[in-house]
Amino acid sequence: MLDRSPPLAVLLAGGQGARLHELGAQEAKPALPLAGCRLADFAVARAVDLGAERLLVALNHRPETLARHLRAQWGDQIALTLRDGPRLEVPGTAPALARLLEEEEAREVLVLPADQVHALDLRGLLDLHRAGGRPATVASREGRVGAPAPCVLDWPTLRDAVASAGDLWADVLPGLAAQGQLALWDVPEDVYWRDIDTLDDLRAAVLDFERGTPCALPPGEEASPLGDEDGRALAFEVAGLRLSAPKFGARQRGRWTLLEDTAVLQGARVAPGARLSRAVVAPGAIVPANLTVGEDPGEDARWFRVTPGGTTLITAPMLTARAAELMRAQFGGRFPGLATLKPR
Repeated sequence: MLDRSPPLAVLLAGGQGARLHELGAQEAKPALPLAGCRLADFAVARAVDLGAERLLVALNHRPETLARHLRAQWGDQIALTLRDGPRLEVPGTAPALARLLEEEEAREVLVLPADQVHALDLRGLLDLHRAGGRPATVASREGRVGAPAPCVLDWPTLRDAVASAGDLWADVLPGLAAQGQLALWDVPEDVYWRDIDTLDDLRAAVLDFERGTPCALPPGEEASPLGDEDGRALAFEVAGLRLSAPKFGARQRGRWTLLEDTAVLQGARVAPGARLSRAVVAPGAIVPANLTVGEDPGEDARWFRVTPGGTTLITAPMLTARAAELMRAQFGGRFPGLATLKPR
């Protein structure tokens, strides 16, 4: 009979999210809002569903928001130990994990990336690990190894190997696989599992939840997709296209809002009359009524971050720089001292 006791759960939430560019710079990636929750909530919810009694969290880049949120949202459901600062500033996820666990006596460790959205039932992962007799087991699709994924480690066996390696998923686990010491827990294709690595990934995940519920949501309040204040009197949505009119002034020209495959994150607002295509609107951004994004890539790139995949990131500082430059162009001759802000 398999052991049913829970492992020690570890949440690796210290990444800066460099591929999210300005969005990752202003907030820790696991703290970003998604579907009324924060990104890290999906991993924590899976650990709670598994029955884990304690969660050890590695924090680093801009930890304040995430630490505050985890305590408020999950503190009454699982015992939290939050660690951040120079103590964990070591190169690579593997040495960081070893440093995090150096005072722990755990037999099994469940390691969870904090930047994935998924509906994985981790009981299957744990049961396979305990039945397989290998020192590590990782969730996988089609036998792929090397990308971040939930995994279970026999910690006394792997402690020294992890401490001397670089990255847990790119170095340690492929090395174990080459030695026949890694078990793969195959995740079916119909189980929702998305890694949030880039702005394109984030936009796609937000749209997945706006079009349905691809996996169970952690506790939280679902955010309005438009994030405006006056509400909408009339709205149409089909195949990623959202067309809506404000409650007041719908008959006025330029008051209809068009959003196409666009993610408006919680804390952002879009004024009636804006037209956005394939955009991510960051928290704190207030999109003006006359803004059009997604129709002229060259113009978009003057002010905003445009990824190779075609996603345009819109942040509050970018909008401020654009507004100031347009004002300078319009009134600079009349007010020579008007400051110039460099476009993004």
